[in-house]
Parts: sequence; C-alpha cells; structure tokens
Amino acid sequence: MADPKSSISRLGGVAEPSNDAILADMFARIRAKRGRLLNIHQVVGHAPKMLRAQAAYATALREESSLPRDLQELLILRIAQVNASAYEQSVHRPIAIACGVPPAKLAALAVWQSSPLFDTRERAALGFIEQAAQNGEVDDDIFTAAENIFCPQEIVELTALVAWYVGNSRFVRALRIADEAKSNEPV
Repeated sequence: MADPKSSISRLGGVAEPSNDAILADMFARIRAKRGRLLNIHQVVGHAPKMLRAQAAYATALREESSLPRDLQELLILRIAQVNASAYEQSVHRPIAIACGVPPAKLAALAVWQSSPLFDTRERAALGFIEQAAQNGEVDDDIFTAAENIFCPQEIVELTALVAWYVGNSRFVRALRIADEAKSNEPV
C-alpha cells in the first residue's frame, strides 16, 4: 500500500503488492536479481504494467548491448550529471565501481574533456552522449568522431542509452524520488 507521507517520492511507494499478480511477480524478480527494491521500483509499482515494461527495456539496454558495462555505467553517470539527476547518480555510482570503473575516473567525470584519465573511445562516447543528453542534437564533428570509433549498432546503443537515462532523469526529478542513500524505506 502507498504511504502518502513517504520519503521515497511525492507519491510514496508501494512496499508490497496487494492483489496485483504482475506487481508481485515484478517485485519478486527484482528482489531475486538485486537483493532489494529500489525507490524507483516502489514508485513505478503504482503502475505495475509500466514497471514490467521499464524493467524489460532497462535489462535489454544493459545486458543485450554490445557496449561494455563499464563504459555504459560511465556514460549513465555523465548523462545523470548533465541532467542533474542525483537519484541516478546514487544508483549508478556503486554499479560503476562494481563494473570496474576506477573511482578517480568517476571523480573526474564532470571535467572529462580536460582529464587525462579518459581514453579515445571513452572521449568519443562522452562527447556524443553529452551533446545528445543536453538537447538531443549532436554536431556533425562529434558524430563523425563517434562514427570513426563505434559501429552503427554501437551508435544506436549509445543513443538508446541517452534516451532512456535522460527520460529517467526527468522522471525521477518530476516525482522527486529520493536518492537511495537518503531513503529509510523498507526494502
């Protein structure tokens, strides 16, 4: 049941499914995979079919992509920075570290253009996603730089990653979903 005074979001969260089979199944799957529900899961749980669809797409983005997970997480964090999404940063920083992104690289991410820590492939991807995450436009020179390093499949995957996490950034900000570190909700 939703708690209107919840610190999870403006809507509260659904901690446990009541009579909804889809929600019960989704919560069980998420717990089996992650060990716990995140705040975003509890909020999207108000719309169980949307939770199911979002989970399927997010899983495809991360697990069926040809882009390495460490690069994906680095890019997700930069998209979150560009879009002022503290929530996405609270979720993806520990994932990035678990995927092998060095903490020093994460600390330098906001100034990646002047940092020596990023290689040519990361720079091409960061340039592409940064422009796409700002307003959807990518200059021809930035696109060409990405195209010289990434195949068409990878460029589609980069673009899909941007679209998803820009949308997520706006979703969590609109509903004021609390950062995972700040939440005291049961999981």
